[in-house]
Amino acid sequence: MSLTVSYYQSSKKYDPLLTIGYTLAGILAAIVLGIIYSFISYISPIVVINIALVGGMGFTLAYITNNLAKLAKVRNTIVHLCMAFFICLFAYYSSICTFEINLMSLGPKSYFKLFFKPFTVCDLMFNGILPIHKIIISKGASTGYISGSMLKILYLIEFLAFFYPLVAAFKFNEYFCEDCRVWYRKFRFFSYSNENLESNITSHVTNNYADVLLQSTLYVNEKLLASEVDKSTKTIDVLEYQYCQCPQCKQNSIFSIEKKKLMRKNKKEFDLRDVKKGILVENVYIDNETNELLKQACDQL
Repeated sequence: MSLTVSYYQSSKKYDPLLTIGYTLAGILAAIVLGIIYSFISYISPIVVINIALVGGMGFTLAYITNNLAKLAKVRNTIVHLCMAFFICLFAYYSSICTFEINLMSLGPKSYFKLFFKPFTVCDLMFNGILPIHKIIISKGASTGYISGSMLKILYLIEFLAFFYPLVAAFKFNEYFCEDCRVWYRKFRFFSYSNENLESNITSHVTNNYADVLLQSTLYVNEKLLASEVDKSTKTIDVLEYQYCQCPQCKQNSIFSIEKKKLMRKNKKEFDLRDVKKGILVENVYIDNETNELLKQACDQL
């Protein structure tokens, strides 16, 4: 048993060639997505669809950006943010170009000409479209318009949604095995919590948590845990265990434990909620004994 505790720290490394290559691939995908998004948004008469498109675009770009960063093996947050910024920028710019082409009823050839004239694109938007453009909203027999300041606010919200991947990149929380050159796999488990168990966890000064795990019944998800409590129970104190394992060497595994609460949503469902100052263990390299116990739990998934 080790008398010291080691914690995972990112190497902040990245491969320049891989990063550039996957960023360019992301930019091409972003341009296509921007065209599709803008075209659907322009022809759709239903406001709810347009709102869903904005949110969907943000999450889609975040998904693409994070996965490309993983493929490029980027462990550097700044580089990851730069990748996300350029992908988001081209997606947004592409959507604006498509919007302007549709508004002026021009053909595909005009799109390519406009795409390479960013100053013209900006001038059209700020001096030609925003001052006079209106969005028609129909409800039954009545018709309304959105223009002026309200329209600018809506376009600002759209802009922020397109750049949501920057937030996702900043919160990117994955672990990389420098020896095997692969990303760790993540597993989550849950158990009931009590003061004695939490005290036992926080009093640890080693990387051995085998006795903690032997005290607890681990569940593969919170729904299985919640299914065993009385129907009158409103709140359940639980622990969430995050086990990260290299899929190749299966060594240097990383362990985190966090307090959570299950709050009753209805008769059959609970919501899993964070707890203030709920982190008990974070990014600790565990010993072989603890690792073996968690590997056995994973094998049962």
